[in-house]
Amino acid sequence: MVTTQRSAKGTVSVEVFQERLRLRWRQSGKRYTLSIGLPDSKVNRTVAQQKASQIQLDLISGNYDTTLKKYKHRT
Repeated sequence: MVTTQRSAKGTVSVEVFQERLRLRWRQSGKRYTLSIGLPDSKVNRTVAQQKASQIQLDLISGNYDTTLKKYKHRT
């Protein structure tokens, strides 16, 4: 089950999928999904929101990493 709210156009959204957090967004007509790899909790949502903000800033500034390596969670 996916719980999500529709986000504004051009934004990165945080959603819960199978009790884990993931990010979703569109860039150049392509849909991207990035699993954060963390369970849904208040602290982990903050981490996910920070990653979402980083992606969004990179999209705006032209520093977007199309390989997504820059945004993957490091443990």
